[in-house]
Amino acid sequence: MIAIRRAWLITAAVGLLFLVGCAQSSAPEDVAVEYGRAIYRYDAAAIYRLASVADRRAKDEETVRAHAGAPTGFALEIIRHLALFIEAKPVDTRLTGSRATVSLKLTLPDANAPAIRTLAHDWDEMALDALSDGERAKILRKLDKLHERRTLPVVEGQETFELVKEGGDWRLILDWGGTIPVQLSASTAKTPALDVTTTPTEIRAKPGESFRVTVHAKNVSGQEITTRVGHRITPEADASFLALLQCPLFLPATFKPGETKEFVSEYLLLKDTPGSVTAFRVTYEFANDRR
Repeated sequence: MIAIRRAWLITAAVGLLFLVGCAQSSAPEDVAVEYGRAIYRYDAAAIYRLASVADRRAKDEETVRAHAGAPTGFALEIIRHLALFIEAKPVDTRLTGSRATVSLKLTLPDANAPAIRTLAHDWDEMALDALSDGERAKILRKLDKLHERRTLPVVEGQETFELVKEGGDWRLILDWGGTIPVQLSASTAKTPALDVTTTPTEIRAKPGESFRVTVHAKNVSGQEITTRVGHRITPEADASFLALLQCPLFLPATFKPGETKEFVSEYLLLKDTPGSVTAFRVTYEFANDRR
């Protein structure tokens, strides 16, 4: 289930940018439009492709995908359908050699508005994925009607983008440098019956950024087991700056023989993380539940 914070993040991400229509030319306005749409759609591949060379050196595509924190299944389909209704109007473009500053006035669907949240089952991913094809189509038709009648809840604002021309193409300057590496791993020394991996195994985040980690666990034994998970963050002196926002592993998890499960955790690197913090290591420590 997407938590209340997740719904807010959808709106926050939406509120950063976004636009409709993307011409094939490489004008800076068009690149800003394409980037905005990619952010709204949680399209990590496009976001990475449109970033400057310096930004791509600072982060790889897997890290960008983890930061995007995209919903899954039909929830993501709804978001991408809403992206069709985004509108943008260029306000100002300033060119200085190989640099450009583009300002756009944006009108975009408010994913946190009651009318949309109700149709989206309060962004409950499990409830949305349980819907039939007919029920899903009905939700999308209702969104279309709201748009056609100009009653779709929207938010308006103006965003400014910085771009640089590289190899004949305009790319976004996203300031991905200055990140802190976070190593991610799992310990099953106390639960040898489990085979556990994390995706990704490393992520680079800037203060103020959140990211998601997926834990894949499989019971490789012939017995049912129940496990508890602890989250160990080192160095301990800095652990308070890496906040665990959401994790289903706080409760015991039971695995049938051969069963595989996935768990998604969400972290926030606090904005006031001091410059003396240079790295983190997060270890998921699995242990048998003996209650």
